[in-house]
Amino acid sequence: MNNEYPNPWNFSNIDKNLLSPNGKYKIEFGELYEIAMGAPIGGECYLIYDDKKLKLNDWCGGPIIWNETNEKIALPIWTKQRNQKIAIVDLTNLTITTFRKEFRVLHFNKFLDNNLFGNDSPIYMTTTLKFDIDKEEIETIKQLK
Repeated sequence: MNNEYPNPWNFSNIDKNLLSPNGKYKIEFGELYEIAMGAPIGGECYLIYDDKKLKLNDWCGGPIIWNETNEKIALPIWTKQRNQKIAIVDLTNLTITTFRKEFRVLHFNKFLDNNLFGNDSPIYMTTTLKFDIDKEEIETIKQLK
């Protein structure tokens, strides 16, 4: 298991990274569950701002990461096949964009410009992640309500 905190196996609603650096937005998770015994965790995920609570997805992983301008949030989304996809929440347009490419277990460490950096599968056959959101194939774009 990855001992760095937070990580896909160990994160919670008290984590400092869930509050945007400018203090205007917050991500909150519902009940978190292991997706399988000993596997990473996930659960419902919400965006909170201005006394509003918008559901982002039923099955989000973590940890999440904010871009350097506080305008976007990247979060892992679990699929029915227990893979992950990348979702980007755009706070300016209040949209969530999910990308088609699938990963094993995502662990982000930097969100700079429109590029995500980190690892896929941080404890087994780890590969480096460099994901350019301007060049990857989009699966869906949903307006948050």
